[in-house]
Amino acid sequence: MPSQSKLAIFGDSNLGAVRRAFDGGLLSFPGYDVEFWGAAGSEYRNIHYGKGALRPITPEAEKAVLFVNGKGRKRLRTEDFNVFVFYGVRLRLAEFFAAYIDLMLDHERSVSEAALASAAKQFLQERRAVRMAQLMKADGAEEIVFVFAGFPCWGVIDHSEEGRLLADHPRVLEAQPSHRARLWAALERAFEDLGLGFIGQPEEAVVQGMFSDPVYAVEGAAEKEDANHKSPSFAALLLKKRFE
Repeated sequence: MPSQSKLAIFGDSNLGAVRRAFDGGLLSFPGYDVEFWGAAGSEYRNIHYGKGALRPITPEAEKAVLFVNGKGRKRLRTEDFNVFVFYGVRLRLAEFFAAYIDLMLDHERSVSEAALASAAKQFLQERRAVRMAQLMKADGAEEIVFVFAGFPCWGVIDHSEEGRLLADHPRVLEAQPSHRARLWAALERAFEDLGLGFIGQPEEAVVQGMFSDPVYAVEGAAEKEDANHKSPSFAALLLKKRFE
C-alpha cells in the first residue's frame, strides 16, 4: 500500500470546528495522515515562524499547541508535511468585503478589476498568517491552502450595534452574488500569485449580503453572543470540496 500524504491543519480557535467535523465523521480526508496544530485566543498570537517551523514562543502557547495536537508535536516543520491548511488564522476578510462592497454599491464611483487586484494584494500582505506562509513556501513547503472561516452569522447578535459590521457598513445588506464574485476572484488571484491556495465561502452559506446562514452558527451561539465561530458542518462544507 502506498504511504499516505501528510496533512497539517493549522489554525486559531476556529480550528475546533474542523476537529469536531473530523472526529464526528463529517470529514475524512481520504489519502491523508492528518494532524491538527494551533492555539486559541492570545496563545495563537504567540505562534511565530522561524528556522523552518511554526513554533510557540511562550510556555503557555506550547502547552496549548500540544493539547490541540495530541501527538507531542511542539514544532510544525515545513519538511514534515506535504500539505498545510491554514484554517481561520484571523484573515479578517469581512473587513475587506465590507469596505469594497460599500464602494461597489456607490453608483457615483467605479472599482476596476485592477483596483481590486491591488487592494487584495495589499490586504493579504497585511495578514501575519500570509507572511508566515510565504516564509514557509520559501523554505520548501509544498502546498499551503488558506480557508476562510466565514462571515459572521446572521441573527445571532445585533450587527447594527456600535462597533459592529452594520454600524459602519449598513449597505452591505444590498450586496449581490456578482459583488461577492468579484471580490472572491480578486482574492483567489492574489493568493495564487503568492503560490498559495484559497477556499472562500460558498454562496449557499451566504445570506443578507455578506453574513453566514445562522444554520451554521456554533452550538449555543446566541447565549454566548458568538457570531464568529461556526459549526462542524460549516467546516465540512468548506473542506470537502478540496479534500474529498
